[in-house]
Amino acid sequence: MDRSVHVSRRVSRGGAEIAEIRLARPRRGNALDEVMLGEIAEAAADLAREQALRAVLLTGEGRHFCAGADLNWMRRGACMAEADNLRDARHLVTALRGLSALPMPVIAVAQGCTYGGGLGLLACADMVLAEEAATFRFSEPCLGLVPAVIGPFVVRAIGVRRARGRFLAAEAFGARAALADGLVHEVVAADALPERVEALLASVAACGPEALRGCKSLLGQLQEHDGLSEEAESTCRLIARLRVGAEAQEGMAAFLAKRRPAWIPAVGEAA
Repeated sequence: MDRSVHVSRRVSRGGAEIAEIRLARPRRGNALDEVMLGEIAEAAADLAREQALRAVLLTGEGRHFCAGADLNWMRRGACMAEADNLRDARHLVTALRGLSALPMPVIAVAQGCTYGGGLGLLACADMVLAEEAATFRFSEPCLGLVPAVIGPFVVRAIGVRRARGRFLAAEAFGARAALADGLVHEVVAADALPERVEALLASVAACGPEALRGCKSLLGQLQEHDGLSEEAESTCRLIARLRVGAEAQEGMAAFLAKRRPAWIPAVGEAA
């Protein structure tokens, strides 16, 4: 069976050993499902134990970094009980925790679309490079859902104020807006992206490996609050409850059927 996530290792131009976690479902826009999330969590746990690694690249194969939740996974979730949806939500939080806790620098590269849960992956990276044409969207409210599980990670990355605007409008936004938000660190032309990645890896390689791990440890300690365990469980329960509710059921059904959800009035109809 083909894996949804490929992990490879190489030596960077600066002579450092790096690993790459590559989302490998390009025909599905690298959309997330429970299998991919399990493989991300597994990869992060394995790489965390490798003392020789100096950095981890997080990339998506093909046109898009991550198009959000897989449609088939959404269909299954719409038919599942709340307890089963809770289990699925925990798959996502385990993957996010694993990436966030990696003891070496994590560099993510975003191209094409990054929607929904994919933004949670970016929020767990230490540095995010985005190509100029990349687009981003917290699309969950359009489906009658909430970016619950990714919420704590995103808020830590961009702050509550910016998260309010992004979550509540649910509009698509470009790479420059993502840069202004702090969701990405640099915007790079598509043809210059590979070279910029190598330059950044070379810069990381010039730093002391123990110092870099110390920086990651320090940054973890300097978080405003360290309640991820409690936050994670509460957000998992929130999304599990909402998924089985009437509004989310309607939103997901409308999305899958490519029609308007019931809460959007037809043209000419009074709101």
